[in-house]
Parts: sequence; C-alpha cells; structure tokens
Amino acid sequence: MLSLYCKAMYGIINSNMNGYEDFIVHIGLLEDDLNQIELISLWASEAGDQLQSYTTGKSFRAAMDTENFDLLVLDWHLPDTTGIDELDWLRGEKACRIPIIFITSRDSEESVVEALDHGADDYMVKPVNKAVTVARIKALQRRNQLGDSASTERAIPAVADIESFEPYLVNELEHSISVQGEAVRLTHKEFELAAYLFRNAGCLVSRETLMERIWGTRADLNTRTVDTHVSRIRSKLDINPAFGWQLSSIYQRGYRLFRVTRD
Repeated sequence: MLSLYCKAMYGIINSNMNGYEDFIVHIGLLEDDLNQIELISLWASEAGDQLQSYTTGKSFRAAMDTENFDLLVLDWHLPDTTGIDELDWLRGEKACRIPIIFITSRDSEESVVEALDHGADDYMVKPVNKAVTVARIKALQRRNQLGDSASTERAIPAVADIESFEPYLVNELEHSISVQGEAVRLTHKEFELAAYLFRNAGCLVSRETLMERIWGTRADLNTRTVDTHVSRIRSKLDINPAFGWQLSSIYQRGYRLFRVTRD
C-alpha cells in the first residue's frame, strides 16, 4: 500500500506530467570536444530542447551574465579551466541553483563523489547514449519544476520550509520573507517572484521565464506586470548592496539577483 506521502507525490507528478513534457529545456553546455557538442546538440534538438555550447570557461562565464538556462551540462577537462572550478564558481560566487549535470570521461568513484559534493545534481560517464542522456535531462528538469511548484501544491511539505539567503529568510509555510528577522508583507505573486529569484540567484532570469513560472502563461503578458512586481519586491525587501544583494535589470533580457560585497 502506498503511503500518504507517496500517494500525494504520485498525484502531483501525474497531474503535471504533460506540462513538464511540453516544457522546452534551455541547456547550456560547456564542452571542448566538437564531436560531443554536435552529438548532444542533435539529441537536444530531437527532444525539442534548445542548447547553446561553449568551449572555454571564459566564454561560458560571459554567457552566464546574458543567457537564461534551465539546466547546465559540464565537462571536466577544458582548455582554460575545469568543470569543478566552474561548478564552484556557479554554486559559490554566482550562488546559482539551476540543475547541473557532469558528462565526462572521468569514471572513478572519487571523481563522482567530488562532483556531487561540490554541488552537481547528476554525473554521467562518457561515452553516453541518447536515450539515457535525454531521460536524465528531462528527469532532472521535472524534479526542478516540481520543486518550483511545491508551494502551490500543499499535498506534501516543501523540501525546505525555510531557506536562508542572509540576511533574508524565505518561509515557504508562511508564504513570507523576513529581512534581519522582520517579516515583510508580500502579495502571493510578490512572494512567488521573490522566492524564485532568490532560488535562482546569480543567474539571468528572462521575463518570459517569469511569466511562465510565476503567472503560469506563455501568452504575451504585459511585461510591465513583471517589471512592476520586480520594482515592488526590490523596494519592500530593501534589496541593495548594504544588505549584500543587488537586483539588476538586464536590458531586453530580464533580471539577475546576485550577491555583492556589503558597503
């Protein structure tokens, strides 16, 4: 017999599976093997996803300031860096929480453990095949989306009811965000928007992504709606360098919330 938790999880996954399968995954690939790039690009295209590839750490880091990805795929050995160095940069300085998969020729148990300990979500050893690679990408993205929607699906508890982004605390149960211990009153959409930006801190988030994830539509919602909500949460939460954060508008692309050195 399924436990109540399993039944709830089963119902949520079944009720949303079609939506997940229809979602286009925007993938960023850091890989210097041109044959591997061509292969994974082909598989992504056939799966209905979009992929942009980079062969150096320098080009990859530049792209992270201008592009909006749902998932990243990293190789270990690169001309000017290593996948671990880029992973540390993403999870550390960029505070980026989007899913990351390693696809590499390093097959030792130590390498797998190192990558996962540094923040990777999955690890695959070359050579990889199409069916498993596409399935891993889709599964990881579904899991990520399930986490995004957990706040509106109260059949099961959130994985983390309270998340810390010093000095901010995001309280999923109370649907509130506190600043230095003081709760700030936010509307439902303001909370969802702020929580999403904090959970994707360091990464560029496009207006289109916010429309889809927060407002649940792919239609041409007036972008002023997004801009107005961003302006409100910036003001209400007092997001500024004095608190160690900055919320910037990227012209014609979207927004990026990132850590800065406090004044």
